[in-house]
Amino acid sequence: MIKNKKLNTQDINIFKEGTFITKTPHETRNLGKSFATVLKAGVIVFLKGELGSGKTTFTQGIVKAFGNKGFARSSSFMLVNEYKANNVKLFHLDLYKLEPSNVWDIGIEEYIYSNNISIIEWADRIVDFKNDSHWNVEISNMYSKRKIKIKKKK
Repeated sequence: MIKNKKLNTQDINIFKEGTFITKTPHETRNLGKSFATVLKAGVIVFLKGELGSGKTTFTQGIVKAFGNKGFARSSSFMLVNEYKANNVKLFHLDLYKLEPSNVWDIGIEEYIYSNNISIIEWADRIVDFKNDSHWNVEISNMYSKRKIKIKKKK
């Protein structure tokens, strides 16, 4: 639900700075699907939130919206999962196991500056990020609900 309004996927401006409440993983995935309508080649999405907050569930909706038949899994053990989606690639990066001082050592710039879509979990571990144009998605648990704040930077 969006600030007492029904979600209208045609109104992409709602994502420029919005707060959403989801009550189930299904609703979180659906919000990810709706959010995917504003994503295009070259976009970077920073996902922030505690362990188990729903970052991967949100990403599953994005991946599904781009027509990928596979199921997005947490990339914690592989660092990067790649999905082909229509005419663009989706890179799902998970920086949980990396120290902030090591993030650039894995060649992350090849993903985030590739003119594809990069979705980055634990994005707060990236230091010295040189691109102010990205999306911030912050997910927090509130009892049995999730509060999802989405904001476009620049």
